[in-house]
Amino acid sequence: MENTYCVIDVGTNNVLLLIASVIDHLEIIKRDSMISALGREMKDGLLDAAAIKRTKFILIDFIEQAYEFTKNIIVIGTSCSRDAKNIALLSNWLEDKYKIKYHIISGDEEARLNGIANVNEFKEYHNIILFDVGGGSTEIIWIENTKIIQTQSINLGIRKMQNTFDSDYQEKQKETKRLLDTLKSSYFTNPALIGIGGTAISLSAMKFKLDEYDPQVVHKSKITLSELKEILINLRGKSELQIEKLMPFEPKRADLIETGTMIIMEILDYFEVEEFFVSDRGIQFGILAQNKQELAKMLSIG
Repeated sequence: MENTYCVIDVGTNNVLLLIASVIDHLEIIKRDSMISALGREMKDGLLDAAAIKRTKFILIDFIEQAYEFTKNIIVIGTSCSRDAKNIALLSNWLEDKYKIKYHIISGDEEARLNGIANVNEFKEYHNIILFDVGGGSTEIIWIENTKIIQTQSINLGIRKMQNTFDSDYQEKQKETKRLLDTLKSSYFTNPALIGIGGTAISLSAMKFKLDEYDPQVVHKSKITLSELKEILINLRGKSELQIEKLMPFEPKRADLIETGTMIIMEILDYFEVEEFFVSDRGIQFGILAQNKQELAKMLSIG
């Protein structure tokens, strides 16, 4: 199908699938998310062999699913792929096996595409700060009257925190505050804060006790600071198995959700707001919002 595209986002923790038709609007055909934990056990800038193997299995599954609808497949890598010295073990495999280019995008480009995906989703708010807390980095996007005016990517990632500090909550919180202090200044006062990415979505699913993902419930849902605190208190001191029971929607995030919740709480504190809204429109939607010429470039391998 000429106007149907598949975008696969290989993140530090998750691999995301989006298949959609693009004509005068975006019509979603299929979405999925699987945990690869690509950044787990990453040491000295080298991806672990088991993590690469897990990610290959997921890519094989997602690409085979995509072939039922289209051959227009775009695969992107973000923070973990930027940092990994041996990412060629994955990118060369993808090109050799499927003749699909592995696009590693910069932090600034990741932030820009996240912004594009959401500029028209929350038009009722004039001043928006969008944040995407990922496994390897956090992107912040300032949007004023549906225009992106500033972006920044910082090395604040949940998986990175786990790899560096393990279960030392105080050190993770201290490092989060330090990295947030590196953000550019913003003249926004009382902005609407919008969270995208796996942690924000999982928190919404936990709030509404979802057993299966429901975009009608999650997208544009609101989570208050007091609700975040309650969730965090409920998570502290529990084993992974106990946490998994609290989040049947995506139990494999159990080892990351406490750290992710803490980071989002610190973001709210940094910007001095009491609530945030959840968006399930991420970088894949930003890519598909580009014109046909840009999409053609991403599909070209040579």
